[in-house]
Amino acid sequence: MKKFYIAITSVLLCSSGIIAQEASYEHPTALRYVGTITDTEPKPISMFTTQNPVNDGAFLWIPAENSVKYNNTSTGVPSSWKWESNGGVIQDASQQNAIIEYNNVGTYNFPKLTANYPTGNSDFQPNLKLKVGGVAELCLADCREWTVTYGLGVNFYDNNNGATNGCLGGTNKLDIAGVGNFYMMSLEEGFLDGVNVYLKTKPTRWKEGAKIRVRVWMAALGENDIQFTYMPLEGAYVKFEDIKTAEDGVWVPVKNGAVIQVKFESPIDLYGKQLLFIDVDGWSNDPATEDFHMLMDVMPNKTMAPEDAANKLAHNSFVRLNGESDYLRPVSYYGGNYGSFMICPVVRGGETPVGSINSVKASDIPELGCRTEGGSVILTGADGTFDVFNIGGTICHSGEITDGNAIIPASTLVPGIYVARNESGQAVKFVIK
Repeated sequence: MKKFYIAITSVLLCSSGIIAQEASYEHPTALRYVGTITDTEPKPISMFTTQNPVNDGAFLWIPAENSVKYNNTSTGVPSSWKWESNGGVIQDASQQNAIIEYNNVGTYNFPKLTANYPTGNSDFQPNLKLKVGGVAELCLADCREWTVTYGLGVNFYDNNNGATNGCLGGTNKLDIAGVGNFYMMSLEEGFLDGVNVYLKTKPTRWKEGAKIRVRVWMAALGENDIQFTYMPLEGAYVKFEDIKTAEDGVWVPVKNGAVIQVKFESPIDLYGKQLLFIDVDGWSNDPATEDFHMLMDVMPNKTMAPEDAANKLAHNSFVRLNGESDYLRPVSYYGGNYGSFMICPVVRGGETPVGSINSVKASDIPELGCRTEGGSVILTGADGTFDVFNIGGTICHSGEITDGNAIIPASTLVPGIYVARNESGQAVKFVIK
């Protein structure tokens, strides 16, 4: 009887045959869906940016003098690795994963990875850029490739007979009073100079005097929720007629889009303010008389395990209903999937002087002032509405500055410390004794 011998060799197979031995790596972990982030060394600091020209073509931004990690995903079994940094300092260029420190402000190409295989070398360098320091407009959408990694649109609600109930993040009949984004910031030495809120189009109809409010809150993490400080760090009201389009010389992310631009007169120092929440509200509940529609990422490249979906910290954007004071539910509860609103903070590294922002235009607003005189508190500044908060964050008085001043009888306020804030977000403190 003849014996047959079969020589067995090990090969890596895929649907088309032998797996290609190719170099590849992931981009640094970005600070979104923070409840799902498991990378801890080094601590993630990258943040996604919009395609606003202020970002110099980069899709990620980090503060200067920080390190990021590029995780190797090469196929096959290379015998060695070689990293080339393109602007940063590599801890060890021969390691499988690269940790690169970027000390100098600028915009840099992603690093090049060479995987050395027994059959030859494979190079990988994606056509992506990283911006280090300077001014950046941030977002929570992965804006690398349109309709592949993100898509901007509006989630409209329609009833059975075709009449609209409005949208998620704008005018609606469904009691959605406000929406907001949760940001984990990565810079200690830097500033938040303003916020841009992007819309599908400039509204064409609204009630006289209609305004949208934008506020920035300092947040803290609970066991599985987000908690706000008792009063916002900054805020502003923007009239519908002041919403801008490309015809006004501003950048917008979609054709015929619009933007609410908020420029803080006093930039927010981000030292000790790692967690921020930025909310937008003020629209009406009548789509027949108003068409305010915020843009959001309607096709986020994100899947989420059930245990993560149940964790509020794993979401980016949240909703507040009429009658509620907190943002209790993520947008996924309201048909928003895991998308994120285009509520975009404009930040500046500590090394960059004020006045380096071209995409957020300042206006000549008289400074809000305050003095006590004859048993009255007199506020001075630009004409418009204002609120007075006590030390606990409760609104104790609301009014309007007319012809440059407003008078508040001191007898209407109990002794204590108060903060007056106008619709431009300017604030001034005063004391009632």
